Amino acid sequence: MNLKRKIVFLDVDGTLMQENGQVPASAITAVREARKNGHLLFLCTGRSKAAIFKNITEIGFDGVIGGAGVYAEINGDILYKKSLTLEEVTFLVDYFQERDIHFMMESDDINYGSPGLKDFYIKAIESDSNVSDEFLTKDDHPLQQLMNITKFDETLYQANINKICFIGSENTSYQEIEKDIKERLNIVPSSFVKFGKASGEVSSLGVHKAVGIKFILEHLDLSQEDTIGIGDSINDLEMIEYCAVGIAMGNARTELKAIADEVTAPIDEDGIYKSFKKHHLI
Repeated sequence: MNLKRKIVFLDVDGTLMQENGQVPASAITAVREARKNGHLLFLCTGRSKAAIFKNITEIGFDGVIGGAGVYAEINGDILYKKSLTLEEVTFLVDYFQERDIHFMMESDDINYGSPGLKDFYIKAIESDSNVSDEFLTKDDHPLQQLMNITKFDETLYQANINKICFIGSENTSYQEIEKDIKERLNIVPSSFVKFGKASGEVSSLGVHKAVGIKFILEHLDLSQEDTIGIGDSINDLEMIEYCAVGIAMGNARTELKAIADEVTAPIDEDGIYKSFKKHHLI
């Protein structure tokens, strides 16, 4: 065991949680053992608070950075939050609807879905071969879980929206959307595989995971030199760059592996557990 306490920031989708919504037993063991050994473990995810489900929270963590840096929370206390303005929400709603792009808007407690998003979810669940797997029923499907916390019949011009996720479209490329909005908003490719390769996430300018990490460290009076970040997606770039040790999963995007300090095994080959052992957290 490492006698010096470390502060570990873990991404969820593709890092802690597999595509079928399951968390490897080895990852659960690693997190719990590391905390028993005195280390601090924080979720650092693109997910909204409402989308961090019980099978994640019951593992046990010391706090959460959610919305890919939209907010930071310890013991239910919000240390930092930067939502989209109503003007930004209005711009995005109009932009996506004009182009028939499905999208989901995330608030603290509920999501709001655009017209057609529910049908997209249903078709995606029905066509997913993993549903026949013994570990995944339709009720357990990640998209079904999102449907359960999404309102589809409310006005889309909502205040207090933290982030908007859009679904890949055949009519409009991710690159085109990025070009249109990157000057006024932060945009990154989606870390949620079920949304497709051309999907993305939009938040306020200046929002990323490292912002939340800095607030956590300042609040707890801890040092950046004791941090470890582990992720797999583009929205993990700032976290991997900022943490003293930035670790990319074996299944991570090539761009993330290129800037990481090291690459561990893929999620389905006990990547988290192996990295925790290597750094003497367990």
